[in-house]
Formats: sequence, structure tokens, C-alpha cells
Amino acid sequence: MRKVLIVCFILTMVLGVNAQKKKELTTAVEVNYCLPKVVYQLEVTMECTHCIPGPYWKYAEKELGMVPKIIRDEERWELKNIRVKPIFVPDEKAVYSISASTDYIPLTLTLSAEGFLAGVSAGEGTEVGNYGMMKYRNDEEEEVEYVDIMKFKTYNYLKEVLDTNYTFQEIDGEMKKIWDPLIRYERKSEMDNVREAVSEIFRIRAERVQLLDAENEVPDGKSLEIILREFDNMEENYLSLFMGKQQKRVVKRTVVCEPVKAGEAVVAFRFSAQEGMTDVKNVSAQTYSLQLKNVVVPASETDTKGSAPAIYYRVPAIGELQLLRGKEVIMTSEAVVPQLGNIKCFPTEVISNDGLMLEFYPQLGSLKSVKKK
Repeated sequence: MRKVLIVCFILTMVLGVNAQKKKELTTAVEVNYCLPKVVYQLEVTMECTHCIPGPYWKYAEKELGMVPKIIRDEERWELKNIRVKPIFVPDEKAVYSISASTDYIPLTLTLSAEGFLAGVSAGEGTEVGNYGMMKYRNDEEEEVEYVDIMKFKTYNYLKEVLDTNYTFQEIDGEMKKIWDPLIRYERKSEMDNVREAVSEIFRIRAERVQLLDAENEVPDGKSLEIILREFDNMEENYLSLFMGKQQKRVVKRTVVCEPVKAGEAVVAFRFSAQEGMTDVKNVSAQTYSLQLKNVVVPASETDTKGSAPAIYYRVPAIGELQLLRGKEVIMTSEAVVPQLGNIKCFPTEVISNDGLMLEFYPQLGSLKSVKKK
């Protein structure tokens, strides 16, 4: 828990005839405090499926009788979940100060670390803080996988080539021309790789059938399970050369959205199945917005520009926070929204003369209790 910062300040008061007069100040003292507003942090979790075509997809139907579904390199994004969390921050439109000079009566203010008003005259209120660990994950630098036969441990990229070569030898008193081939190695062509991959796929399938029929006298149980699993992996690798493969990763993004008016949707982010989260100006992508509906303020509006010294606090608005996909409401939650409520004042003269102690909810700026000391 964070410690609440207590500020003791000296407040100017217009004293009555019976009020006790304190020491006269020669230097003015001023203390500032602020009221909070709420913004919403959206943690968006997405799954990206990277479709990687096999290098020999054109030969799949002819050689294997299979039609590949992946024939181009592309990404497909899916929105998994959205977490909406309220964050309370200082409202730049609700900053107040209390100053003291000449004759004064002392009061104490209790402020949170953010500068929110928590209490007056020993009132403590409730602590608040929006601090947490920042985490960063650079998904863009993750290694992108490609289907390549060169990665297979069983693959040899060289093949033997026999060059025509003849020598002459004397056989039965007669010189005869004899073929004496020279062996050299050269890199396999694409068609060599295709034929080898097709051959391996059919070989693996044949050997797997023999194992299941117990023709190779392999013992049942764990050994057979391991061998069959390895055969499945080998076949999957070779098939990926023709059918392609999919690589998935989870991506999280965080955005902050601040609703301004009741009933007015504010775009938090846009999402596209081809690009994931995109710029809010990308009108071709689906919008996800926040909107406050059915807002109720349980107090009438008060003029905050009074001349008498006072402590200002909020009566927050209460309503429904809606998450929209386009115009469709996909999630609704109750919400307390300080900035859409009204600001009220509590005269400091009443606090001092009556010996009152005030407590506030710092994260809302609202009054919690009024007690006698």
C-alpha cells in the first residue's frame, strides 16, 4: 500500500467577533489539490495465424492427389478477448488551491500520491494508486518460420552423378572399349527434391502400416507409440512442403480511451482480420468503442466560483459503460464516472468553527464522511 501524503497548510479565514485570532502571516502559503477523472485501459488479446505456403504446392495435386489450401504467404488475425480497466488520473479541469496570508486558522489536508483530496482536518479517506509493472514484448522481432526441405535432418542436398567415361583394355588379345564411370556430386534440382519428398511420404505411410500390422515384430506399448509419433512428425514435415503450414502467436496490445460525453461513443481502436489492430483512422477496419449510457447524477449542479474559501469535491455520475463493435453492444458494465458528475463545495469556515473532520474517496473525489473531532 502506498503511503498517503499529508499536507498541513494554513488557511485564510474571515473570522467573526468570537473567533479566535491566530498569528499574522507575512508570507502567503498556497496548497494545490485536484479532483480525479476516470479513463479506461483496454488490454486487447489477439491471435495471429501466419499461413506459410509450401515451396512445392504446385505439385501437390499431381504427385499426391491433394489440393493445398495455403498457396500464398498471409496473416489472419482473430480477436480473443478485451479487458477494460478503469484508471483514475488527475482532471486538469478540476485543480484547486487554498492560500493563507495575514490572519489564519490552521487546517490539515490529506492528499494521495497523485494529489487527490483524501481528507480534511485529520480525515484519512481511502488510499489510491494506479502504479504497476510495465511489460513490453516485441512480437515483430520473432523469428518467422518458412517451409524448407533444407531444414530436414534426413535431407542431403547433393546427389551422385555418373559421367560417361571409357577406357581401353586388352581382353583375349583384343583392345576393347570399357565403360568406367566417374562419380561426382551436384546440387539437387527442384524436381529431384519433389520426387524425394513424395517418395519419403509414401515410404513413411507404408512402414507405418507394417508397424500397425505388426509385420516388423516391433513390441507393443511405449516403443510402438514413440515410433508411430516420429513417423507422424516426419510425414507432417514432408507434407508441409506441398500443403504448407500455419504458425500461431498471441499478441497483446494496450490502449487508453476516455469517454467525454454521455451517449457519445469514443473509438478505442480498430481491428482488421488481415492486419490486427490498426490505426484509428483506418476506416476500412472494424471499430471498437466505449460509450456511457443511462448516466445519472444524484445532485444538482453547483456554481464552483464562490468567493468564500471552500473545499471542493465531486458528486460522481453513475451509468453503464458499454463496449461496442461498430454499433453492436458486446459488453456492458456499471460505472462510476467522476468527470460527468457535479462539483460541490464545503465552506472551510464551517469545518473550522464546528471542529469537523472530512473524509473523501480519492479515486472518485466524492465525500465519504463528515465527523466531529
